[in-house]
Amino acid sequence: MYIQDTDCNNNREVTLLREQVKKLQKEVNMYKSAYIRSLNSKRKTTFDINIILQSDKKCKFYTGIPKVDTFNDLFAELEQKVRQIRHWKGPKRTCNPLKNRKYTQSKTNRKLSLKFEFALTLMKLRFGLLFEDLADRFGISTTHASNIFTTWIKVFSSTIGALVFNPSKEAVKTNLPPSFKGTKYIDVRHIIDCTEVFLERPNNLEVAAQTWIDYKHHNTAKYLVSINPSGLINYVSEGFGGRCSDKYITNNSVFLNIIEPYDCVMADRGFTIREELALVRAQLFIPPGRRGVTQMSTNEVQQTKDIANRRIHIEQAIRRMKYFRILKYEVPLTLVQHLDSIFKTIAGICNMYPPLPKYET
Repeated sequence: MYIQDTDCNNNREVTLLREQVKKLQKEVNMYKSAYIRSLNSKRKTTFDINIILQSDKKCKFYTGIPKVDTFNDLFAELEQKVRQIRHWKGPKRTCNPLKNRKYTQSKTNRKLSLKFEFALTLMKLRFGLLFEDLADRFGISTTHASNIFTTWIKVFSSTIGALVFNPSKEAVKTNLPPSFKGTKYIDVRHIIDCTEVFLERPNNLEVAAQTWIDYKHHNTAKYLVSINPSGLINYVSEGFGGRCSDKYITNNSVFLNIIEPYDCVMADRGFTIREELALVRAQLFIPPGRRGVTQMSTNEVQQTKDIANRRIHIEQAIRRMKYFRILKYEVPLTLVQHLDSIFKTIAGICNMYPPLPKYET
């Protein structure tokens, strides 16, 4: 009987000790979490936003925005819109209505001010920096830097991207450069070309095949860009696989929908879209050239020069877009889903610049 009582007491003590261990373990975990939070709260940005605001030159270098006043005005326009938007944290977390109530209690607790988030997104576009680099510069986690960019780029696409628009014929005629006036190209409203953006090799073999280009030895996304004669970008398409031809992209984007009767389109030889334009009573100007003909006539040579001298503006416009290094180098797979928004945003920013014929890159 005595032995049984002793065993019962021992069992009770063991049970109590186990409960104490669990309680102490919870306290340890709680203090660990508090310590990590305190460390994160003490992390400070190593980037001074005042550097951007020093001068127009610095502002353009760091963000691509041409002037400090434009930077401030643009931020003031977007501030209220973004203040009401949650940071993107993936479709399961951001789009779950069951978590909205929890979020509304803490939606104002941002680790960075909105102006810093604005600058971070622009610097990502301008330099193509890795999120880990941006996280170190701004004193936040890599995941948070990615969430900030994803949130802002969607806002940029719908607001700054709206600067890519098709002006009226009268507006185009009013701002027509001297090289178009008094020539047969006076009615040109669109100068078009395609450009490619390097992509990280996709894991899906079918997608990899659709984006692979032999002559560049790389996977690419291809975009159609249109400008008017003064250099304003008036249309950018969604992205297509790099293997798509210029004609295919033109026909399968909505470019032909913005063409009006009696518009003139200037393009390179690869855009064999004369019949498609004729259906909407528009005209195509491309350099002359026929298969099997080894030498062009004097008139054809002159026509080729005339078109080339005027098409140079579309090359300058695309070069201006590639000033944003995120388009100049390989885009990682994690950003491919946002590439259309990125491309449209950069086109909108480029429309803040002076007209191309007067602009020195």
